[in-house]
Amino acid sequence: MKTSILIVACASVLAPAIHAEETAPPEAATAHVEAPAKPTLIYRQVLPDGRVVYGDKAVSGAKTDQTITVDPAIKGNTWTTEPSDRRPVVTPRSESTPVRHVATLPPVGRPYVSEAQRQAAALEVMRAEMLLEDARKRQAAGIAARPSEMREDGQRNDQAYSSRQKLLARDVTYAEQELKKAQAARDALR
Repeated sequence: MKTSILIVACASVLAPAIHAEETAPPEAATAHVEAPAKPTLIYRQVLPDGRVVYGDKAVSGAKTDQTITVDPAIKGNTWTTEPSDRRPVVTPRSESTPVRHVATLPPVGRPYVSEAQRQAAALEVMRAEMLLEDARKRQAAGIAARPSEMREDGQRNDQAYSSRQKLLARDVTYAEQELKKAQAARDALR
């Protein structure tokens, strides 16, 4: 008997709440659903110094180059969500994409060599060539005997003159060796 009274009491309390949900206006049923978010506008702006900035607000002093509309993220299960009717519009571009450097794979057994390493090796070859040219110019200019290398009778002092010529020839030989080393190092990087 106590159970039947309890069931009748629960039914009398719950019935008005169930009846209220069935007769509620459609606006009340959708009140808990969020309104769809608005698309976001992204501005591509060029600053006076040439930098490109992307942002959702305009930057003072920048020229707006392009406006991009970004659709809000889809909430919920993407498999059951209805697809939007609006397709993204992509305008074709006539300019080509600038390519600064295309990385290539090095030959098998050779390590990767950066462009900076190649340039450094080329600069080392140029430095060695300039040293060789200077050594040859000094050697050519040193053919004539100096006054300190002359005897009083006008003849050359063989010992001082020949030691200076040997030093100049040694400088040329050293510069040639350095050039060969630099060229070999540069060629090894190719």
